[in-house]
Amino acid sequence: MAVQEPMQMALPVTLPDDETFTSYFGGENSLEVSHLKDAFTKLSNKFQYTYLCGLGDSGKSHLLYATCIHAQERGLSTMLLSMREVIDYGPVVLEGLENLDVLCIDDVHLVAGNDAWEKGLFNFFNRFNEPGKYLVVTADLLPDMLHINLPDLVSRLKWGTTLQIRSMSDDDKAEALVRRAHMRGLELTDECARFLLTRLSRDMRALLDVLDKLDHASMAAQRKLTIPFIKSTLKL
Repeated sequence: MAVQEPMQMALPVTLPDDETFTSYFGGENSLEVSHLKDAFTKLSNKFQYTYLCGLGDSGKSHLLYATCIHAQERGLSTMLLSMREVIDYGPVVLEGLENLDVLCIDDVHLVAGNDAWEKGLFNFFNRFNEPGKYLVVTADLLPDMLHINLPDLVSRLKWGTTLQIRSMSDDDKAEALVRRAHMRGLELTDECARFLLTRLSRDMRALLDVLDKLDHASMAAQRKLTIPFIKSTLKL
């Protein structure tokens, strides 16, 4: 019987530019980044598993993207599996993924109460649990609070290190925007960053999309980012 190859699911094209450990708002010396990077040094000895818990604006998805990029840089096979995107396909998408070195699963709380997915994830844990493998999972709540029906899956989700990530404050988001702009070679003042936060959605992904638009507009017009220029570009 032929071994099934893992489903090919490409990472978003923007990730190599901005979804890295360096651009994480907590910085490379934060507890979360330090732990995720340190786990790579222990793969030869045992299976590594991390559970990241936080609400939608905590930056946990960013950490997953950064983990995948870090794995690629180390020559490891990796994949990001967004439950929001694959849940309707069923647990068949997990078949063959045990051949990867690193797997990141985002928003696992979405499968709570789905018996097929719960059983599929439990079986995958058992297949993936071996030295040289690294699994990182995110959810909005702690495993015991997810209303998962399968006790064995709850037990598996509690296997490794659990990191609770606080939601980003407006100060965090302003700092993240300034940091991200600087990485692009773009000067964004704290005043401009806070203007964006007061006039636009506070969703971090939406704010970064706006920053991308401003970056292109600034280059095309050969203008610095000022509040009047931002107002004109975004028609605010």
